[in-house]
Amino acid sequence: MFRRSCHPRLLLASSLSQLLPDFVSGVLRGRLYRWAGFDVSPGAFLMGRVQLTSAFPGFYTKLSIGPGTVVAGPVTMNLDAPVTIGRNVAIGPHVLIYTGSHRIGPGSMRIGPNVALPVVIEDGAWVRLGAVITPGVTIGRGSIVAAGAVVLKDVAANSYVEGNPAQAVHRLPWGNR
Repeated sequence: MFRRSCHPRLLLASSLSQLLPDFVSGVLRGRLYRWAGFDVSPGAFLMGRVQLTSAFPGFYTKLSIGPGTVVAGPVTMNLDAPVTIGRNVAIGPHVLIYTGSHRIGPGSMRIGPNVALPVVIEDGAWVRLGAVITPGVTIGRGSIVAAGAVVLKDVAANSYVEGNPAQAVHRLPWGNR
């Protein structure tokens, strides 16, 4: 188990990225994570600390970040299953994106077997400060997840969701302005 959860390339990339000032080095930080083996587009901008966790195999193949995407820091992403972040997405600070959980076990031990479900954040979405995205969720194209929202189910394209659990508050216009 330790061997699968020890990621030397990630440790080196994370250590080096900690030495960089947050805002001005977002492109360089993206290069470090790309060098470590993650699919981070050259046009992505990683503003601060990105904590990547998983003890499952295939760790380096489970993250994809598209061009024009801005990830503020600190952000935590669990990569037990794939996390796919599209183009021109904004991820605010203190966002948690989790793909791993457990099934509900019997009364003698409620934490059952592991389960991992992918998370997809489609093009143009904005996930604001402190939101929590749970396993198996898709955030639709052009949607906004409000600060502090806990997203337990898929978000339709061009929707604004807020609350715990997150609920659609209204539809957003779609345009190229």
